[in-house]
Amino acid sequence: MNSSQNNRRKIVLRYFDNVVNPRSIHGIYPYRGKMSAIDAAHIISQLPTDSTLLDPFCGTGTIVYEAQLHGMNAMGVDNNPLACTIAAGKTKSIDKQMTLSHLETSIADAKELSKVPSMPTNPARYFQKDTAEHIMRILSVSHDFSSYLLAAFYGSICLAARACNHWLWTSTSTGKINVPLRHIDFYSMFLKKARKHIEFVRGVPPAQIYNYDTRHISEIIPPNSIDYVYTSPPYFDALDYTGYYTKLVMEILDIDRATIRDGLIQRYSTYKTEMEKALLALDQVLHDESVIIFVVGDRMVHKKLIRGSDFFKSIAPWHAPYVVEREYTKTASDLWDTINTTTRKEQVIVWDLAQEGRKS
Repeated sequence: MNSSQNNRRKIVLRYFDNVVNPRSIHGIYPYRGKMSAIDAAHIISQLPTDSTLLDPFCGTGTIVYEAQLHGMNAMGVDNNPLACTIAAGKTKSIDKQMTLSHLETSIADAKELSKVPSMPTNPARYFQKDTAEHIMRILSVSHDFSSYLLAAFYGSICLAARACNHWLWTSTSTGKINVPLRHIDFYSMFLKKARKHIEFVRGVPPAQIYNYDTRHISEIIPPNSIDYVYTSPPYFDALDYTGYYTKLVMEILDIDRATIRDGLIQRYSTYKTEMEKALLALDQVLHDESVIIFVVGDRMVHKKLIRGSDFFKSIAPWHAPYVVEREYTKTASDLWDTINTTTRKEQVIVWDLAQEGRKS
């Protein structure tokens, strides 16, 4: 990074009337806590392309993808393997025609299988029986799927669960079982989703996705190698990133949710200690001119409002950030604030090490 970048302009935020962008790669999977790609792209557009960006809590790769689209050297780290598969599906280079041809062949093979395992009991309750069988047939032939096809497959499972339940669930959270369950042609739904999102896969410049624990990030990222950190860290009110739609997918894939949860920073009782470890580990891969950008929010914890920027300023190993604050508008958080009669805000915290440096 050039020394002339020492006098960086401050990150500018703008108000977006609508932060939803259905015509993008990001609708491929309804991951909990997913940040707005429109917001991410706006912030990333203010960063130099000849630099390296790291999202240490990348989830399904919204920031990594937008940084890749901007031409940056982008990498993401997350300790949830399902999220990493989806992030890789968004960012890894593929031959689009061959990918869709492979899917069509795989669907034909799935239909011809003579023996198919049954869907596990709990997730099977949410799907019409023929739809559940379609899903298990595809699972049986998915061993050689690319990350993109796996991401589309997992996203299609979520979409099918919603459709089987008469579209009465929201796009981000599940609800009660609505009987009689509707039959959904999963093969058609999967193929449609794969075709819809594949046009947005760029794959260049190459982006790296690591399924790893950020508390030990210096084991995989070289020291002094990161110019920009941009992330939305895990929420400190114990949001379960393995719940809702992801719970169904993990159960179908026979992934042990308890093991995954144990590796994530999402328990309120230990959140501060574990996040401090993560920030100290993160500091080891930064250099003296790095910029760290965190998007955080106020949270209601045990009926107490905690201001996200104050919390992270107190535990971060870096001096004197500047903070830009705004209210939630036209989002799910805005809805919950209305229900709970709270007024929470979102903050973007920016630490500029070239200007303020590290704490002693």
